[in-house]
Amino acid sequence: MGTKDFGAIENDYAFFMAHATEAESDVAVYVSSLAEFTSSQQRIRLLDFGCGTGEFSDRLLSALSLPPEKLQLSLFEPVSHQLQLASQHLSRFSQHPITCLSNVNEVREGSFDLILSNHVLYYVDDLDAVLQTFLNALDSGGRIQTAIAGWDNALLQIWKTGFSMLGKPVPYYAAEDVEDFLNRNHVSFTKLPSPYLLRFPDSEENRWKILRFLFGEHLHALEPEKILPVFDPYIRDDYVEMQTSSDHFVIDPN
Repeated sequence: MGTKDFGAIENDYAFFMAHATEAESDVAVYVSSLAEFTSSQQRIRLLDFGCGTGEFSDRLLSALSLPPEKLQLSLFEPVSHQLQLASQHLSRFSQHPITCLSNVNEVREGSFDLILSNHVLYYVDDLDAVLQTFLNALDSGGRIQTAIAGWDNALLQIWKTGFSMLGKPVPYYAAEDVEDFLNRNHVSFTKLPSPYLLRFPDSEENRWKILRFLFGEHLHALEPEKILPVFDPYIRDDYVEMQTSSDHFVIDPN
């Protein structure tokens, strides 16, 4: 996985999550779109790809209310201490032992009924390879659902601005890349919108938190006097308010 070390920006990511309605919106889309699918399954072998510490997965699994005897949970996360935390955090949702994976090559073919990946695919090394792994890993009748923002998202626009200042393209993927793969490979999918609000008190310190979350190790190369003003258009009464959205891809290939 990827070109971004979330271990180094955990606190900044936590700040984003605390001040955005993204997770709440994503959970609502997952629950609505998965209700019929999960109720029709006798068992659900679920791969949570990019689970982090399990915080979002906890919210989602709580909302889905799957019977613990029905759910067989596998977690994929390359940051080892986050994977350990997630395994401990999510153990109550399944009566079966949780499988922990840290390398995409460990994802076996035909092993899952449901694969979820929430705002992770931006950062994989090879998006086509990962999506093909997902398709191969599904059992017959399985489903993939992934959330990822497109280039019209306000935060991805900041990516574009910042990397343009560095004279390089954005080194991450977006929803358009997922859609391109699915179309090229003639894979059936539905795309659903997930609008959300990012709102935080405006201060230089808080702007840096969001910028560290966005740019990670690339941030040091950006000039403060040029990158800090990217939030100026979103000022509302001493707050930064960014009303934006992401996309959910509901993929039923069989």
